Amino acid sequence: MEPTAAEKRQALKTMLAEPLCHIAPSCNDGIQARLVEWLGFPVVHISGSGQHRTLGFADAGLLTLTEMVDKAREIVDAVNIPIVSDCETGYGNAVNVTRSVREFEKAGVAALHIEDQMTPKRAGHEGFAVGLVSREEFVNKIKAALDTRRDQNLVIIARSEAKDSLQERIDRVSACCEAGADAVWLSARTEDEIKAFAKLGKPMVGVPPRQIMTIERYGELGGRVGCIPTVLQVAALHGMRQCLEELKRSGTEARYFKETAGIEDTRKWYTGLGNKELKEVEAKYGY
Repeated sequence: MEPTAAEKRQALKTMLAEPLCHIAPSCNDGIQARLVEWLGFPVVHISGSGQHRTLGFADAGLLTLTEMVDKAREIVDAVNIPIVSDCETGYGNAVNVTRSVREFEKAGVAALHIEDQMTPKRAGHEGFAVGLVSREEFVNKIKAALDTRRDQNLVIIARSEAKDSLQERIDRVSACCEAGADAVWLSARTEDEIKAFAKLGKPMVGVPPRQIMTIERYGELGGRVGCIPTVLQVAALHGMRQCLEELKRSGTEARYFKETAGIEDTRKWYTGLGNKELKEVEAKYGY
């Protein structure tokens, strides 16, 4: 039997309490999430940046709440593991946050991270200027999220984008923790910065700095969910590019499929998607 949304949220809460880091690859659609689940990962992340790139947009707050919720619903429905979703800025002020949380919760996600950028947001890590709302407004957004959720196991994660000051990031998420936030987004790239966030005493979710430490070390320092954005999309696009280049060059994709290690297992998995469930339903109802 498929787990309910409430059961998925409880599963995530259990993960957040464990003394290790669970890897959450970011997925942009249902089939990517099915692949992640097939390979044994325990949780999926939905990245706002990834969803923007899927449509060919810059990560600039161009997608609407409805577009993001529709995609979240698709991904939630595809798998039996919990989903941690980007909720951007909450799509406006605290009033907007109330509707955002309501819609994401109905879609079945297990957790939401809400940040303190102005609406529309910008990608600070890509060189764009980032404007922040006041600390008071940020805290009120988190309060609105907490007050709106119907399932107390829906995890609300506070995320600060105060790029120029570690202390300001910590102070902002600390204020959100005092307001009741369940977890914090770990905006830290060094061991010392991670240790500073860990002093807040809340489960930490974020992007592990994999260039300087292992996932195991990240977990030892307090990271509980390690989100891995963009890599699946880039890897998929590169594979598509290689296949298309071969098709253009020779008029057939046969060489690409022959020479790419492991691709036959992937093709078998792909062609079998949904067949087991279809046969079970047909057998049950006499088709």
